[in-house]
Formats: sequence, C-alpha cells, structure tokens
Amino acid sequence: MFIDGQQEASIYDTKGWPQRSIEDPQLESSLKGAHQGFVETGLQNLALLRRYIPNRELRIEGHTIGRRTKTQLWVVYLEDVAHPEVLLELQTRIGQIDIDAIINTGELAELIEDNSFSPFPQFIVTERPDSAASHLLQGRFIVVVDRSPSVLVAPATITSFFQSVDDYSLRWLIASFIRLLRFTAFIVAMFLPATYIAFIAFNYEVIPMQLFLSIAESRERVPFPPLLEALLMEITLEMIREAGIRLPAPVGQSISMVGGIIVGQAAVQAHIVSNIMVIVVASTAIASFIIPSYDMGTAVRLLRFPMMLLASLFGIVGLTVGLMMLIAHLVALESLGTPYGSPLAPFRWADMKDTFLRLPLWTMNKRPKSARPIQSNRVGHKEPEGDAP
Repeated sequence: MFIDGQQEASIYDTKGWPQRSIEDPQLESSLKGAHQGFVETGLQNLALLRRYIPNRELRIEGHTIGRRTKTQLWVVYLEDVAHPEVLLELQTRIGQIDIDAIINTGELAELIEDNSFSPFPQFIVTERPDSAASHLLQGRFIVVVDRSPSVLVAPATITSFFQSVDDYSLRWLIASFIRLLRFTAFIVAMFLPATYIAFIAFNYEVIPMQLFLSIAESRERVPFPPLLEALLMEITLEMIREAGIRLPAPVGQSISMVGGIIVGQAAVQAHIVSNIMVIVVASTAIASFIIPSYDMGTAVRLLRFPMMLLASLFGIVGLTVGLMMLIAHLVALESLGTPYGSPLAPFRWADMKDTFLRLPLWTMNKRPKSARPIQSNRVGHKEPEGDAP
C-alpha cells in the first residue's frame, strides 16, 4: 500500500483459502460454556484468544517448522504471569524440530513431550477458546498450530485432565461432586475388570457367600477362564466403539448401541461369557466415558489390559504391584520439566482447592503452583459481602 507523500510502502498478507465458520466443539461439549470452537485457521484462533484476554501482557511468538509444509505455529502466554524458564524450554524444543512436515497438534505434541513411551498425555489438547484462555490466566502456555482445530496447553498435570469449563459455571458443591465422580470413574475404568479377575481367580474367599454363589451360578457353563472372558468382551467393546467413531454419526450411534446390546445378550445366551462379566465391562465402559479428556480416557483404556494380566497371574498382589508401578511412573513423569503428579507429588496444599474439589472462587486467591506462575496472586478475590444486616 502506497500513501501519498510517504517514502515507504506497507506490505499486507491478503492471501485467502477455503475455511469453515466457527462452530460448537465436537469433542468438548459444554452445558453453560461458550459454543465457539477453534477452526483450522491459526489467525482466527489467535483472534479468539485475544477476544477472551484483551490484555497488553498477552504475548504471541511465531515459529515456522516443517521443510515442505512450512507450518506456522504461535506460542501464546501472559508475560507477567508465565514462567520464563518454561518458555525457554518450550522454545528450545520447538527450535530443535527438524522434520519434513507437521500436519496437526498431535504430531507436534509427540515431538516435544518429555516421555514418548508414557501412555499418559503430557499436553492438554483443547478445541475450546474459553478453556485455553482459562489456562493462560493460570500461567500456562498455549501453542496454536495453523491448519489444526485444536491447541496445545502446557505444562499439564494429571489433575488438569479432570477439570472442565462447566465446573466454574455450576455451583461449587455440584461441581465438587461431579469432579469426585470423575476421579472415581478413573479408578473404576482402570481397575474394575482386574479386581473382578483377581477375586474370581485367586482371592475368592473375600467375596460374600451369597454374591459368590450368584457369580458361580452365572459362570457355571462358561468354558473360559476369567482373563480370557474379560479380554474377549473388552476387545469386542473396543471394536464396537471404534466402528461407531469411524462410521457416519447417525449410523455410528445406532451401531454402538444396538451392537453392544446384541453382542452382549448373544454372548450370554451362548454361555461364552457370564452375566456378571457383561455388567463389569459395561460399568467400565460407562466410567471411561465420564473422563472429560479423550486422551486421558484412551490411556485408561490401554492400561486396563496390563492390569488384567497382572491380576490373572498374581491376584490382589499383582494388582497392588501394578498400582505401585503406575504411581511411581506418574511421580517421575514431567511436562516441560514440571512434575506431572502435582499437586499430589510434590504435595501442594494451596492447589488442593481446585483438585478433587472445586471450592468457591473467592477462596482461590492464588494461581496453581503446578503452572509455575511468576505472579501467583489473583486480583480481587475475596469473600462477597451482602447488604443485609
């Protein structure tokens, strides 16, 4: 653009390409939250973040990676809140990437995460601008990748995968109950089939007599051991779930519901599995759906199988060993150099206000230490006072 009387000209990027409008997120539905989701255009995603945080401290740093695709990505953070050491670590890992192409955020997360062999996600992947803005205000970093409808949030802790935007729109008592329900579902989804196998195969003496007789009657004509019976049902359920995802939405829902009912009922009538096993597998599947993060839910579904194997070999002892190995792995795991088990390991009492329970917002006057903010105090958080005497 030339301006009369000026000796300099301005160059603007006016390229256009096919793009879709902003829509409701598909994976992260919300009852009371905003119905806006990120799209495949990085500049629009940055505009959504700026709309939620119109603050002069919001910083956006651009990078280009990929020899062929020249993919643009942006690191977004609040300069007066985010820790500079975490920023330097993130910039160093992005700068060391030497690859042909980057298509989506999942590929980027795998290239910069601390432990690629861990089943647990070390970055939060979200398609919600309001959720990303909330993490920015806590002192975390957002990585926006062009051509991807989701962004990365780092550093992440295991408890952050059980938090939802709706938690802060509901009454704190209701939100605390729902959050406790999620942690309970996490334990049920990972350990319920293994516990059933351990009790049936080894430690049946701990089962009450009436329940034991009911289980024995259900398994009377089942020819398979408990481990093979559980594996058969779990693998069948995973195939039905995957088929429901890949098929068109109206057909996929019908396949998931009808397929699960028909297969389960037919397997029981053919005496391939017992009624109790169908109940255990169904309860496990429902519990895995309660976890808000899809990545964490898939990790739980994967870890369920080694737990079942340990329980079939060593009973409760094997289940205890598996739990100890899992805790040790979570304690040793890091996300951009930040302890993954925080605020439980290391234990931080101040952060427990927004972990298993969600206390009233006016009590959370400090940012979570797990995000390593350099400005820990929130502004204006105090107990509200009414006008009534």
